[in-house]
Parts: sequence; C-alpha cells; structure tokens
Amino acid sequence: MTKKIVIKIGGTAATQLTPAFFETIKSWQKQHAQIVIVHGGGNHISSLMAQLNEPIQKINGIRFTTQNGINITKMALLGQVQPALIEAFRQNAVSAIGLNAGSNQLLTGHVLDQDVYGYVGAIHQVNTQLIHNIWQQHLVPIIAPLAISNDGQWLNVNADHAATAIAKYLQADELYLLTDVSGVKVSGNILQELTPEKALELQTSNIITGGMIPKINSALDAVQRGVHNVHITNTVTHPGTIVTL
Repeated sequence: MTKKIVIKIGGTAATQLTPAFFETIKSWQKQHAQIVIVHGGGNHISSLMAQLNEPIQKINGIRFTTQNGINITKMALLGQVQPALIEAFRQNAVSAIGLNAGSNQLLTGHVLDQDVYGYVGAIHQVNTQLIHNIWQQHLVPIIAPLAISNDGQWLNVNADHAATAIAKYLQADELYLLTDVSGVKVSGNILQELTPEKALELQTSNIITGGMIPKINSALDAVQRGVHNVHITNTVTHPGTIVTL
C-alpha cells in the first residue's frame, strides 16, 4: 500500500536540510511513498516587513496580517522561501514543484477573526486531486501556507495548521511537524508518545508553553481526523514524539 507522508518544515530550513533528509526522502520514494512538503517562512516575513516598515504584531502567537502584510507575506513565501527550497531539492536530485493557493484552487480558506488577526485564515478545502496529479508525475509538491477565500482574498495561514489540514484531506499515513527541538520535552527528557490526555495535563500544568502549544494542538487535531501518526521532531530520520490517540 502506498504511504502518504506530509512534512512541515520551517522557513529557514531551506538552507539547513541535511543530506540525510534527502536520502530519507529518496528512500521513501523508492518504497513508492507519496510526499508533500509544506513550508513556513516566519523569519523571512519578519525581515521583509522590517525592511518595508510594516509593523510586526503577534497575538496568541499568530501574526496580525494587514492587506499590505499579506502582500509582503506572499513576496517572502513565494519569492524567497519556496524557490530556495525547490533549488535545494534539485541540487539533491529530488524532483519538486512549487505550489500555492492560486494553483487551481489548491487551498481554500476563510478568515479566522478579522478584528483580532486581520487577514489570517483557516483552510476548509484542499484540492487533493491536484496533489494526486502531481504525484503521478513523480514530483514532490512544495506548498506555501496561504489560502484564498471564496471571494478571492488571500489569507495568511499558520504553517503547522496548513500542514495538518493538507494531511487530513489527503488522509495521510504520517505527518511530520519539524521544529528546532527533537520532540516534546518534559523534565529534560523527550516524550516518545503523547496522547490527548497527557497533552492536556502538560498544558494545564504549564509544562508545555509558547510555540509548542499550537504544534501539539495541530498534531492532536490531525490524529483525531484520521492521520495515523504525527511526529513532532527536528528531523525525518528520527521519530521524535509520536502523537497518538
């Protein structure tokens, strides 16, 4: 049976992906796995916003996004991060193609709460047929975390949430949420497994805080909606913390 694997990588990862990462991708492909990459780009967006004097404001870990902010976000993700990633894949002999929300209505979304977050969205539809068509051409789709609303408004989407939505709609077997740590740490030790009950216990006792909270919530959402295994780790060569039901 063909495995479907979704991997979310951070925006700075384009320059940090190791040979082992690409060897793992190629090994999976030899086993006929179908792979999707979803990339972030927060640092690039912040840097470009600073250069263009656009205020940077985060609420509950989510970047408040004006219309001008959306234009800058598109410039960073589609003009800097995605081309660099595609080039990294090419240099490592993995055929990839860049996609975004405008690619045949790939990601359709709605505004979360415009008064609070501006043009930040949640994905409610994924054109899975387009992804299957890309796979048939033996290409790895590399997807930016943006969506377009039904009335044509571009929306900024948290990359973990975008990867989770894509994994859910594809009914993926594996979802890797790559981060800068090798898993969820408790008292200095990496948890091998995390259940919804354990996650709630760790959040209510403030052991899990900050950016790890939306990552874990995305992971739990994914497994509850049919994704078999979700890994929170810093590399595809290590399982990290596996989130299960």
